[in-house]
This record gives sequence, structure tokens and C-alpha cells, in this order.
Amino acid sequence: MRKNEILEEVWRNRDEFAREHNYDLDAMVAALQEMEKHPLTKVVDRRRKKPEKTTKKRKQ
Repeated sequence: MRKNEILEEVWRNRDEFAREHNYDLDAMVAALQEMEKHPLTKVVDRRRKKPEKTTKKRKQ
């Protein structure tokens, strides 16, 4: 069985982040909220949106 290096790296980063915040969920949430305030942070909403209906009239 081949190990998935990407997942292992994600898990290592997650564990390190939790350890840095003493596994305190409130502290982790506060840290993440501070990270979101950084001007270079861009939040992408990938929820599917319904396409807007356009009412263009065709020339006949």
C-alpha cells in the first residue's frame, strides 16, 4: 500500500497547529479568525449558485 504524502503533510500541519494552541478549540478558532483578517487572504465560496436568468430580447 502506497502512503499518501499529501494527506500525511496535511495531518502533520493540523497536528502542529493544534499543539501550538494547546489543543484549545477556542484558541484555534481565534487564531484562524485572525488569519482571515490578513489582507492577502482570499476566501473562496465554492457553493454552487443558481445562474441568473437574463431576459434579453432577440431581434426578429
